Formats: sequence, structure tokens, C-alpha cells
Amino acid sequence: MLKDRDFWYEEARAALRQRLSLAGQTRPAPRAKNVIFMVGDGMGVSTVTAARILRGQRQGRPGEEATLAWDRFPTVGLAKVSARARPERSAL
Repeated sequence: MLKDRDFWYEEARAALRQRLSLAGQTRPAPRAKNVIFMVGDGMGVSTVTAARILRGQRQGRPGEEATLAWDRFPTVGLAKVSARARPERSAL
């Protein structure tokens, strides 16, 4: 079932309303004593998108509209690294 542009705009508005409604309800968090830092190697944008589509298809839907657990995290980061940081030949 194909969805039109208005459907996706309304989906985005609903998601934004839901997040904004939570913003005023949460109390400031106390200072963290520990941090859990997860590094997913090989989890680039295309791989995560493929996982999202697969999840949706396994649920009997087209796939693109599926969400993964971390899609609901309040903060998510993406870092791009390069192999260009190798030492110069003269440093060896």
C-alpha cells in the first residue's frame, strides 16, 4: 500500500508532537555515575536502513516505516571514521 506525501507529513507531525509533549514532563536527570557507550561496527546508514526494512517486512508491512529500538532513544550519534589516520612512512 503506497502512502502519499500528506500521510508522511502527518506521521512526522505526530512524532514531533509526541516528543515535544514529553519534553516538559521529564525532570532533569541527576548527574550520571556511569555511561554505557555502545559501538556498533559496520552499522552505517545503509545497513541500519536495511535492518529497518527487514524488520518491517517480517511484520508483514512494506518495511520502510518500521522503527528500531534506538530510533526512540533521546540521543543518538553517528561518527564517520577513516583509515587515512595511518602513520607517515617516515614515522615507521
